[in-house]
Amino acid sequence: MRIIILGYTSFVGRAVSDYFRSIKDVELVHIGREDSNLHKVIKFEVVNDIKLLDNTVSNLIDGLDLNNKSVVINCISMGDLDKCELNQEDCEMQNYHFVKILYNHLKNSNFKKLINFSSNAVYSGNNPPYNEQSECAPINFYGKVKLKINQYLLGQGDARVVVARPITMYGRVPHNDKLNPVSMIISNLRDGRKMRLTSDVVVNLLYVGDLVKTIEKILEIDFSGLINISGNKAYSRYDLGMEIVELLNIKESLIESVTSAEFNDIASRPLNTSFDNALMRGLGVHPRSLRQVIKSF
Repeated sequence: MRIIILGYTSFVGRAVSDYFRSIKDVELVHIGREDSNLHKVIKFEVVNDIKLLDNTVSNLIDGLDLNNKSVVINCISMGDLDKCELNQEDCEMQNYHFVKILYNHLKNSNFKKLINFSSNAVYSGNNPPYNEQSECAPINFYGKVKLKINQYLLGQGDARVVVARPITMYGRVPHNDKLNPVSMIISNLRDGRKMRLTSDVVVNLLYVGDLVKTIEKILEIDFSGLINISGNKAYSRYDLGMEIVELLNIKESLIESVTSAEFNDIASRPLNTSFDNALMRGLGVHPRSLRQVIKSF
């Protein structure tokens, strides 16, 4: 199998690369903006011009020598909600136009699977838990764009397409990389910094390693369509912080409970987008608990 990772330096891209690198008979192709000391990189960047982007993607696909063992995993995304709200053209270019162009250049090629990532931001947060049949009603621009590309891809009726919808993720991050909710809380606790964590925004956090396990299962059974991917337990950020305090055996809490209204966010945030992950578990992927993951570290 040949796994082609677009955006290999992203949080998910690194996790996919690290996992599949150790598997026999898997060839990895890394595509991104930055060079690497570990492997060859095909340089690529989403440009802010549709015609130029179309030509760039066309050249990229032509050079990949695709066949029926080729899996394309797109990890390129603009995912900062506030930046997307402020820079809507950039958000739409990366999260919609690029993916649409990518698929349209792939569709007449011989390939095994295209996996594109969605987001829990497609839901309003008013009717959890959400499964694959739940109504989508995004309340910010990022969620609206993600929903638009989901609908486009799923509307093609192509059994080679998977829309994987992971919820907020956590896991190990390389030095100086962007922190995720768990690594941010642990870093602050270790450094003795006080935190104000929201008590009204709820998700069932996903360990990034369990997302990769789900991808492996998708490829193993040739799954297609939409799948929601999450952990089992739902947390507010405050609940998450308090559980980490307990797991790390920290005596004095540095955490203050606040509501999301106390933060000056630009984009609206849905309050409870926790998932019903029955389909994920039905595929045989049983997400690990926060306790299990932290103990493994």
